[in-house]
Amino acid sequence: MRWHYKRVDVDIGGVAEASFEQRLDRLGVEGWELVTAIQHARHGYSQEVHLLFKRPAANAGELAGE
Repeated sequence: MRWHYKRVDVDIGGVAEASFEQRLDRLGVEGWELVTAIQHARHGYSQEVHLLFKRPAANAGELAGE
């Protein structure tokens, strides 16, 4: 199976907001599945989280244009 991948960068403070949950819901409706979350530390503390998503590619031609 072939996959599309997407990285979404989120400020730590934004995770507690209702809009963050709505954004995740919208990505789920679009077929994106959360694979992992990686904290991005700057100056010794974490300010940002990288969320990595995947979804199946419909066909090989779909991947060629990206």
